[in-house]
Amino acid sequence: MKIIVTDQPCGYRTEITAKKIDRRKVQVNVVSECPDVQRYGEKLDILDMKDILAKIPENKVYMLADIKHSTCIVPYMILKACEIELGLNVRKFFRFEVLDEE
Repeated sequence: MKIIVTDQPCGYRTEITAKKIDRRKVQVNVVSECPDVQRYGEKLDILDMKDILAKIPENKVYMLADIKHSTCIVPYMILKACEIELGLNVRKFFRFEVLDEE
């Protein structure tokens, strides 16, 4: 499964590919125009289900994310792609709306 992230405020394009190896493991590949995300993606290789489902403070995907912008959506999207690939989540994404308060 491949997810392409393009609507980030930074304007960089990132391709995330997750390929199921077995019922518990996923091969992750990240190709990004962002140098931080590209270096980060190179640290990820094969993720086990325990890596994917770990709580945020102990989650390998978040712990390795040495990215300048704390609101970067890429780590979340990597986890989402892995969960979908392993059949642990649905192919549905969040939606949000920004409202100006007066």
